[in-house]
Amino acid sequence: MSIYLIALLPVLGWGFMPIIANLRKSTPEEQLLGTSISALLFAFILFWILSPEITVLSFIVSFVSGIFWSFGQLLQFKGIAASSVAKAMPISNGTQLVGATLFAVLVFQEWQTVTAVIIGVVAVILILIGVVMTGFQKRGNHITESVSFHVYGIVILSSFFLTLYVVTNQLFDVTGFSIILPQAIGMLTCAICINLAKKTAISRKNVTFNLMTGLSWSIANLGMFLATAVLGVATSFSISQACVIVATIGGILIFKQKKSPLEWTFILSGILLIMVGVVFLSLLK
Repeated sequence: MSIYLIALLPVLGWGFMPIIANLRKSTPEEQLLGTSISALLFAFILFWILSPEITVLSFIVSFVSGIFWSFGQLLQFKGIAASSVAKAMPISNGTQLVGATLFAVLVFQEWQTVTAVIIGVVAVILILIGVVMTGFQKRGNHITESVSFHVYGIVILSSFFLTLYVVTNQLFDVTGFSIILPQAIGMLTCAICINLAKKTAISRKNVTFNLMTGLSWSIANLGMFLATAVLGVATSFSISQACVIVATIGGILIFKQKKSPLEWTFILSGILLIMVGVVFLSLLK
């Protein structure tokens, strides 16, 4: 039972992360910097406790994956700023799932049978339909898509980088806790460069506040590592993706966004389709 509670840490951590980041009016760059600082501090503590072996290859690969994360997370924060947590996060989660799936198929050639291809294609279609449904909004007597193409573009590009962040270590077979510290160093290095390139004043209070954002992300990341070690990739992956439920519904309730019964129907149905797609994908892992 305890390991399933640990497996819920990614659900809560990654679900509340974008909500925490937007409790205060910080810029995406400040959100990124605060999150990265906290992630590095957390990584140093884990490294001190666990002392994992870090090779030159694992350091370089994990460092690069951290850079990919920074670009992806910055764009995700920008997508949220241009819309809302409830609108951007289903798109982000859904497109990351699709991106990781396409990468697994094209690079790792995971779908070897006709049955696997059919299940995989159905899963991807369900996820994409679910993503679109969560963005529906009632206007007058009509239901229309409320998310602009601009936001879709930002979030999809974000998902591209976040997918690279996930698969880079897989490509070079770098696994375990040796990933965390060099990855966090890459994250913070890139975040500092992004903030320096912006050449505008940074609010220390905003950056400090977003240390909580980073703590939420770090706890989720640790929970995912621990759950995967015991439950395996398929089960822990499926459970973790329920973070879309927390982010979407939590974002609506915490930021007091009014939704009609019909809008709630589309949002909840969209989330359900995404989760069904996730379960189908987990069957193929």
